[in-house]
Amino acid sequence: MKSFNQNHVTSLALFADNLPCGVFIFESLEAEFSLESPLVYANPLAKTFLEMKPSQKNQKTLEALFPHLQKAGLLSEIISNLSKKDPSPIYLNAELLIEKSTSEKVYSLLAKPLGENHFFFLLEDITELSFAEKSFREKESQLDRVLKTMINGVVVVNLQGQIIYANDSAAKILSLSIDKIENKYFASKDWRQICEDGTPYPPEELPLSIALGKGQTVYNSEHGIVADGEKVKWLSVNATPLYNADGKLEGATASFLDITELKNTQDTIDLKNRKLKAILDAIERSAIVSVANTKGVIQRANQKFIKISGYTEKELLGSDHRKLNSKFHPKEFWEKMWTDILSGKPWEGIIRNQSKQGNFFWLQTYIHPLYDSNEKIESFLSIRFDITEEIEALENTNRMLHFTGIQNTRLQNFAYIVSHNIRQHSSNFTSLIALLEENPSEEERKNIVNMLHASADKLNETITHLNDIISINQMLNKPMEVCSIEEEAEKTLNILKGSIESRNIEVFVEIEENLQLRIIPAYLESILLNLVSNAIKYVRLKQGAFIRVSAKNIGGQVQLVVEDNGLGIDLEKHGNKIFGMFKTFHKNEDARGIGLFITKSQVEVLGGTITVQSSEGKGSAFTVLLPENPNETIHI
Repeated sequence: MKSFNQNHVTSLALFADNLPCGVFIFESLEAEFSLESPLVYANPLAKTFLEMKPSQKNQKTLEALFPHLQKAGLLSEIISNLSKKDPSPIYLNAELLIEKSTSEKVYSLLAKPLGENHFFFLLEDITELSFAEKSFREKESQLDRVLKTMINGVVVVNLQGQIIYANDSAAKILSLSIDKIENKYFASKDWRQICEDGTPYPPEELPLSIALGKGQTVYNSEHGIVADGEKVKWLSVNATPLYNADGKLEGATASFLDITELKNTQDTIDLKNRKLKAILDAIERSAIVSVANTKGVIQRANQKFIKISGYTEKELLGSDHRKLNSKFHPKEFWEKMWTDILSGKPWEGIIRNQSKQGNFFWLQTYIHPLYDSNEKIESFLSIRFDITEEIEALENTNRMLHFTGIQNTRLQNFAYIVSHNIRQHSSNFTSLIALLEENPSEEERKNIVNMLHASADKLNETITHLNDIISINQMLNKPMEVCSIEEEAEKTLNILKGSIESRNIEVFVEIEENLQLRIIPAYLESILLNLVSNAIKYVRLKQGAFIRVSAKNIGGQVQLVVEDNGLGIDLEKHGNKIFGMFKTFHKNEDARGIGLFITKSQVEVLGGTITVQSSEGKGSAFTVLLPENPNETIHI
């Protein structure tokens, strides 16, 4: 080491006076540096640190300048370390430099030899750096605690892709200890990264590869990872590049979350959704489906709905379901349905609708409420099946049963006529013929012949009755026509005009305007003729007698009423047999007891009903109800 003389000190002083650190130069007169080495130079900042007066001469020794360091045993250690090649600085607080100092400053002290007989101290105020480092360490500690408690796994890699940090969650998710993760490469074979179909995930497409290679941030990238001996785990990965203060890429970080359970759940949901979609597709293909809001306005209609309704999709959407109302169901039916579905109850029922073309069709209907996210009903799903054929078949079956009952009644009447009436006529003929065979007188023979004629007339009348009943069967398959009730009533009144005028009967006709009925014309003529002729036949008054014929449409049925103020019938006595065959209730020579029986048979064949209200001595009112649109042809 070269000698350091006074000239050198002077030259150094010119340089050191402007340094941002304190400079102390000591000279050793002995072979070794010692605590007694005097101070030969101190720059202005050094004097400030030790609170030395600017005019104070540099004559203090090392020990005198730093007594507190000596007491702490640090000064001797510093002197002994001067012989080391690269001594390290030591850090001191203010109390070790200045007695009774209350300052919280921190200093760095570095001692180095300066030639053979000189050495120097560099004293630097590092308070701010110390606090910054402390703050950094605290934040680093806080960050470490946060990373350790995060549910997400976090790894940091350098430019080569080597993992230089991994938190506890990363180790847990990967089922590896931290020491098995750190210093490994993120694309290591220690864990296989796979696509959803099980094939290897392309290394260049891994999120960290993109962050390092392209400097891009990757969000929510999903792939599977399999550690040795472990089941596949599915991760959602975010990766972002890391830059230093100069903006240079120095690595990347990745955070990842174990979504295995979520994915399994999602797979289960997807499977169920596929099954549900298959069910809905099957329903869509086989059923009539629509969705309506809580006001009944159609929001969606499938092709089957469009086809059976006869309307276009544009005509249906935005329209109310009342567009298809056939006016078959009463108001109470719809009120009950709406009460049920608005309360959240599924509804099931059979509804008759009417298409745009006027055709009626029957639907087995299921209505289910659909809810929004607030559990509030927002619409209704209707699933329907066309059961028109089944309903018509059932109606035909019921009609068959009804007609069979009528036929059985007729057969019973036939049997009665054959077994009673015709047998009586046969017995009477036998008796009269026996009398003729006894050779009576001419006068007796004439009487017997007259009686035979009378019996023949009665037999002919019985046969006529049978023909009247048989004629009902002969009319059953006749086609229906649209008839005007008013016109048919006028025809009947014109036919009976003579009888009406001869008995001074006043006639009132009260028929709804343009009222029409699909019916077998001969049946309507027969019904009107029988009811009006009966009213004429049993007139009671010579003055003030009346007949009222009225008709109107009531809920898809035509109500026909024939009312009179004639003799009337005691219903308590005769009510259960008023429509029976050969039943008469007044001693009228024209009464045959067959008209009301035939009328009732005809009404029932048409699917209608006939009832009577009557009081003896006051008059009668016969009410007939007939369907407005019965089947095209009646069959038995």
